[in-house]
Amino acid sequence: MVGELALAGHLTVGLFPKLGYLNGIWRLLEGGPNFLDRANNKDESKYKVWDVNWGSVFTGSNGAAVSIITKYALRMKPQPLRMPHALLADPSQVSHERTPAVPSGDLGDKVVTKAPFRRYQTLYVISMSRKVHAPSIRGIFYTAALSQCGEIAYAVILVGIAVLFCLLGAYGSATVVLSGLFSKVVCRLLRVERPAGYLENNENHEACMLTAIHENASAWYLYIGDRGVVDWLLNKTMLSTPSAGPVLTAYFRLAHLSQLLAMTYVAAQKGVDGVSLVVLMLANHILQWLFGHHQMAREWLENEDVSTDAHAFEISGRTPMLGAIHMLSAARDADWMDTLLAPCPRIKIWVGELKCNAKTRPQLDRDLQDLSLFDRSWVLLNSQLAIEAARLISHKLAHEKAVKDADVDKDS
Repeated sequence: MVGELALAGHLTVGLFPKLGYLNGIWRLLEGGPNFLDRANNKDESKYKVWDVNWGSVFTGSNGAAVSIITKYALRMKPQPLRMPHALLADPSQVSHERTPAVPSGDLGDKVVTKAPFRRYQTLYVISMSRKVHAPSIRGIFYTAALSQCGEIAYAVILVGIAVLFCLLGAYGSATVVLSGLFSKVVCRLLRVERPAGYLENNENHEACMLTAIHENASAWYLYIGDRGVVDWLLNKTMLSTPSAGPVLTAYFRLAHLSQLLAMTYVAAQKGVDGVSLVVLMLANHILQWLFGHHQMAREWLENEDVSTDAHAFEISGRTPMLGAIHMLSAARDADWMDTLLAPCPRIKIWVGELKCNAKTRPQLDRDLQDLSLFDRSWVLLNSQLAIEAARLISHKLAHEKAVKDADVDKDS
């Protein structure tokens, strides 16, 4: 419910609301911001965010809305591109000079003498950008269905269905239909406003934010691109609490009780009322498929002139993955990793290897000599894997962007 509210900008009630949905609206109106905070703290909506560029770590906002947008972006289920997982030689025997990245295409043709510890991580890169969408047939149909004429036609159809159920003696099913219809009308009376500066960028650089359900996750989501969009999705509340008087608030409580009584009555029947309720449930599933979360995400992206692309990468370990992300970002330091990798001398040197230059190279070489043989091998191994992973990810994203821009030029 909260995710739908954040994307649609208004409360919606379907043909056959889930039991407890109307009560949830009542709790939202009663609890206000406290309810939204608790909803974002639920297990299925709670996630952590690492702002790579700024080094901050926080619990994400708009968890349900982010989940809807992410699932839509990954709807085609992209096949993960496997990153290199081993060096061509024992890293302890590699020169302490900067080791060139190993092209992934050559890995299968060489003999690997030592393989690193592997704990494969899946990294989903979600790119958000601004784009004016051409109206689609499905979008036009969806907009027409949500227009005033569409709402009136929908209400007339539901009243007709309720009358038909009453003529058939299915009074419980008729009550459920009318309860949903009245609740939909009342929802239109509630005002939900977007916060000031909605989706505006207050910085002069792009976003690079990593998310996961916890620090030891195996699936990670990296959101890059337009900071205004990414920052509002992950960090700022996208909606204000709907304003409603005591009468409207009490209505949803009574609507929940009436729905509960009607379904209890239907469950006790063995005739046409039970069959009618099953038909309602099937019709509701069809409507959810037509106007469900994917369509809601598509509509939000089109209305806000936002485009999203998703890519998946499989990396042999968490350290190379974090190193690749650090290289892809504009971060000056690696403070954002402190909760993911315990700070120690070899981590500090490894981070220096990722973004070293001619000025820092001599000091890094001296620091490497101070490490043990094992730690020196660890640094050289993970720096190579991170550098190569960053190169391949960057190449993949650049290639897809070039293809997309070429398609746009053809259409124009």
